[in-house]
Amino acid sequence: MLHKLNSAATLIQRTTTEAPRDHMYYIGLDVHKRTISYCVKDAAGHVHQEGKIGSTRCELDAWIRTVPQPRMIAMEATIFTGWIYDHLLPHAEKVKVAHPLMLRAIAAAKKKNDRIQLRLVPGGR
Repeated sequence: MLHKLNSAATLIQRTTTEAPRDHMYYIGLDVHKRTISYCVKDAAGHVHQEGKIGSTRCELDAWIRTVPQPRMIAMEATIFTGWIYDHLLPHAEKVKVAHPLMLRAIAAAKKKNDRIQLRLVPGGR
């Protein structure tokens, strides 16, 4: 009896590193000079964590260990984004940075605040 080993479908499923979208956790970061506000949502849009941490590598390391995996991280481009992007890249499936002008609708909202902004960024919801 012949067994079909390493078929294309099986091989692709075994070698891909990206998790199915319905199991992904989406993290929105609002980066400031001294603090980072965050919101962690799942694919269904349920909020799992919200809060604020200090903008240091030590605090980022402690916080990222508490966030469920697999995860995708999104943040607005600021002058502080570069080192945060580089620091979090090994800890996520993807890290995305959005140009602030692309997020104009959020900034123009009547009652803009960090909590509303963070809930809109992850996963495009």
